[in-house]
Formats: sequence, structure tokens, C-alpha cells
Amino acid sequence: MTDLRPTEPGAVDAIAYQRASSALQRAFALLQQRVYPEPDAPEDAEDAEDAPLHAPVFDTFSFYICAPDRVLSYAAVAMKTIEHAGHTFDIAGLSCVMTDPACQGQGLGLRTVAAATRCMEHSNLDIGVFTCDPPLARFYARAGGWPIAPDVVLIGNRHEMALRSDTLGKVVLLRLFSPKAIAAASVLTHGVIDLALPDGQFL
Repeated sequence: MTDLRPTEPGAVDAIAYQRASSALQRAFALLQQRVYPEPDAPEDAEDAEDAPLHAPVFDTFSFYICAPDRVLSYAAVAMKTIEHAGHTFDIAGLSCVMTDPACQGQGLGLRTVAAATRCMEHSNLDIGVFTCDPPLARFYARAGGWPIAPDVVLIGNRHEMALRSDTLGKVVLLRLFSPKAIAAASVLTHGVIDLALPDGQFL
């Protein structure tokens, strides 16, 4: 059993995902398996999926609440740079937001998302943008003040079969953080935003 050593009981801890130990990354993956179980998924930490939780195309920071033996709640800030309307923007989106089914309803997800959002607000990011299922928009509004951008379509890339928010039935949540982004609000809050991601990747 891995001692995850929380800073203090119930604290939201944070670490750059790539700097997390293999044991901690495995604990993140095990939480994903508990939240989104798959047939024949391993239950033991030593046999957890070796694939990373986050694609290397993102610079990812992990926020989590843990007990001594497992991660209870998790939210990641996935960051990259994009080109849009002739400008370069540093963007980030929330990713892999999840709470152990045995601990849901205790406000843990609200706390991890709030902590992740505060980090974004106090960083040098220009834009926060990601998608979610429509019923979850209210949760993100409550946890981090994330509004729906009804006139924005988010796309993974410009390829014909790219993932896109409109065809996936997702809503786009968008916040403008920097003066540069706020000045470009007219082109950021309407139309298509291309994340320029590899095929199959999305936020």
C-alpha cells in the first residue's frame, strides 16, 4: 500500500504531473479506473495501467486530495500555446476531473476544481478553455466561475475527422485572464478556436 503523504488531512495538494513519482501517477490512474471502470481493469496499484494520464503535448499540473492509501479527488490543468486570429495565446483547460465514487457528495470535487482554477487565475495564462457535458456546466460555474461560451466551437485540429465540441454535444467553458485576451474578446468569444492538438486529443 503506497503512503501518499497528504500535506494535511483533506488538503488539496499540487504537483507538476511529470514530476510526480511513478507511485503517485499510478494512484491517479487507479482513481480514473474507479471512476470510469473498464472490464478486466487491474485493481492492484502494481498492475495499474502504465499509459500516462495526460498526453505529453500538454504541460500539466495536478491537483488532488488523498488519503494515506489512495487519491480521492483529482483535477488537472493542461496547458499549451495556440495561435488564434494572428495572436499567440497561452491557454489551459481543466482535464480529468474526477472523485472516487465512495467519496462523492462531500465537496471534494468542488475543492480540487476551485484550487486548480485559482492557480489558472494567478498564473501568466491568457485563456482558460475546455469542454464538458451540458449537465456539468453548473458544477464548473459553482466551483470556478466558469461560464458557457455559447458562440464558441472548440476543435482539436483542422483535420476533417478532428474532435469538435459541437459534434460531441459538449458545451465550451471559457474565461479570459490576461489583458491581451480581454482585448481580443471579440475574436475569442465567437467562432472556432483551434487547439492544434494531435488527432484524438481534446480538452
